[in-house]
Amino acid sequence: MYFSTAIILLSGLSIITERQFEGAFGCRSLIIDFGDGVWEDAWVMLDQKCSVDSDCNNANHRCYSGDGFCYENRLLIYSHFNGYYNQEGNAGERPRYVERNKEKGDPFKSTIPAELWYCEDIESWVLSHPKIRPSLDADEINECNWLLRSGETEEFDLVELSTAEQWFLWKGQIQKDYHFQVSCAECANDAECNYFGKCKSEPDVDQKCDCIPGRFGVFCEHEIPCEVIRSEKDPNTTLKIVKDLDKDGDNINFVNIYGRPLYQAKMNGKPISVMRRGYPGQEEQYFEVKYPVNASAEVAPHKHESPVEYFDDDFFEIYNKSTSFQQLMSNYTFLLRYTGRRWYGQILDPGLSGETFKEEEYHAFWMNSFSGLGQDDNSTLIISEPTSKNSPVDVDFFEMRRRNKVFEGGIYDYDYSPYGVMIPLVAHDGAGFFHCNKP
Repeated sequence: MYFSTAIILLSGLSIITERQFEGAFGCRSLIIDFGDGVWEDAWVMLDQKCSVDSDCNNANHRCYSGDGFCYENRLLIYSHFNGYYNQEGNAGERPRYVERNKEKGDPFKSTIPAELWYCEDIESWVLSHPKIRPSLDADEINECNWLLRSGETEEFDLVELSTAEQWFLWKGQIQKDYHFQVSCAECANDAECNYFGKCKSEPDVDQKCDCIPGRFGVFCEHEIPCEVIRSEKDPNTTLKIVKDLDKDGDNINFVNIYGRPLYQAKMNGKPISVMRRGYPGQEEQYFEVKYPVNASAEVAPHKHESPVEYFDDDFFEIYNKSTSFQQLMSNYTFLLRYTGRRWYGQILDPGLSGETFKEEEYHAFWMNSFSGLGQDDNSTLIISEPTSKNSPVDVDFFEMRRRNKVFEGGIYDYDYSPYGVMIPLVAHDGAGFFHCNKP
């Protein structure tokens, strides 16, 4: 009898272990926030084949002999990879989680996703991407090409592990004790939908919140945002929410990326209504950032002397040298969009609308929302503080200057943070730069 009982127990344990390997007892859909980590010199694979560096036709590109492709050296903002990760198969006898799109967590159609998986070589969970390498030097390549990794562990539950384990972030060197957030995107009952929705079964997940009209978010935690917002500096400058026709029946009638709306305004000329103007007298040196000492004059870079001339502003002075930018400034869309952790205010093509914007494939990193690298992919003018709010209302913003490496050979000093010089647009913390225009 004891032998039979042992056989039954071992058989049950074997089944449980196998089901655990398949992720049956864990969460199949995750929401991940990678925090504010930034790597300034990431190596990103291009589509161009090569044999030597000169084949890549750019001083910022290198040929990697390991796969015969050109790689571009650029800024990697980890929060651009925030969002849904769903289980797709296993790795190292544990669930493999694959990045989903930034609209509502469906699979990408063409964008190559990041992955969170268990690397048996180092007995750790790792974040990796097949087109991003930690190094192009064979002696420096780490195990499993990880960008983020846990300590050695046998843990199956990534939600628990994210809070209990020490994690390491790659940023050209290892940053220890890194913190990020992993939460389950599935609900167990209506209470977990904040009583603003029903917890229902969905494909590829156990259960998901179906929100009532007027609410949105993974757990229906957000109210539908304002349709029109205004600038703190100029109340007559308003931005309207970018509408979507709710073709998928999710009660959201606006374009939704990274779980937030987009706002836009048609503009022309220098957008001084969403920028900070210079202040006279004692505030002249408020930001204490000047031309290098060997320049002909010391000038505080936050001043905007004229609404029509660009010579006093390094962003516009640099970009206005191109004919395409001059043409764009006569008619453009100023767009506010969320990128996983911060809102970006950008100068974009005037033809953008809910019909032309493809939110199901949008990705802030792969679409170069901010790379700090090339002239053409840096349209970002203002940036918010890190926030999880459902809209840019009452969020503090900063004007960005001197953050593009392509111009660092000039008179400007580009030895600043990855976001360049961040100039506050509001006088007091927490005041917020955009406010709701209520009907």
